[in-house]
Amino acid sequence: MSTMTIYLIRHGETVWNQKHLFQGSNDIPLNENGVAVAHATAAGMAAAGLNFDRIYSSPLSRAYETARIICPGQEIERDDRLREIAFGDLEGKVYTDVTALPMPAPGGETFQALQARVMDVLREIAADPDNRGKRILVAAHGGVIRSVMMTLKNIPQEEFWRGGVSKNCGVTILDVEGSNLTIREENKVYY
Repeated sequence: MSTMTIYLIRHGETVWNQKHLFQGSNDIPLNENGVAVAHATAAGMAAAGLNFDRIYSSPLSRAYETARIICPGQEIERDDRLREIAFGDLEGKVYTDVTALPMPAPGGETFQALQARVMDVLREIAADPDNRGKRILVAAHGGVIRSVMMTLKNIPQEEFWRGGVSKNCGVTILDVEGSNLTIREENKVYY
């Protein structure tokens, strides 16, 4: 494999996902279904012959636990820049139409700040000579993955939520050639 491949996975389901609550920077663990889907995803990836040379994760437990289930026993590098967008005062509140969401939410983070930190870490991963030709797993969040898609597809900020976020344990696959990241597949499920 000459090119590097990054598998961006959204964490498994949480109780707050089930209840349609803004999670953001709250550290909400996987629920029973989230654990089951992460295990099913691990089995599906193994059946597809996928193993990972290096694993990065958001420090939030829902993403870290998803990575741990998929890559048991492997070292996982936590990076704070992969945490979910901070929704400020909206965290813990029910969402209905996120396309009408004012950003930043009161006390929250801007899309631009999210995009900048997420793309910084992805560019560092892409530039690391130890990652050349490797298969990389990055366990993160819906907003994080959405910000990558916006950057790579040149989607304007005001359309951030249009098209929604990845399914829980949905995988977006990026090919890396030099410093170029291109989307191979979006929201692929292995379960």
